[in-house]
Amino acid sequence: MRHIERDLGETSKETWQREWETTNKGRTTKEYFPNVPEGLQEKINLTQNFTTLFTGHGNLKTYLHRIKIIEAPDCSCGNGNQTTEHVLFDCRILQEDRERLIAAVANTVNWHIYKDKVIKRHYKALAKFTKQMDKIKEINT
Repeated sequence: MRHIERDLGETSKETWQREWETTNKGRTTKEYFPNVPEGLQEKINLTQNFTTLFTGHGNLKTYLHRIKIIEAPDCSCGNGNQTTEHVLFDCRILQEDRERLIAAVANTVNWHIYKDKVIKRHYKALAKFTKQMDKIKEINT
């Protein structure tokens, strides 16, 4: 019986991976979790901020603008549209927090390019950074 369950699980993951690779949905999330079976093994505490950053949904002005809740997607820092990329790499409000994150990952990976490796190797530093997104949330409201 366990053999059948294991085979069904593997088949399901393979099917899910094929669908994940071919769909146009979840582009932001795919950058961080390109491999379904590996992503399922990650021990991640899914907070609101973490989910917002890695899906592009939630309290980001580009998302709120897209679903017609607000009129403009501009970030409160005045340095561009408030996208996940902007929050992670360019937002002036999070500059000090970003510098701490960069210092935590700089010795092992180029975090700007290899987002999936940042999740695997530096989850704690990344989770700490996402907690600081409350600074943006407070300004957005």
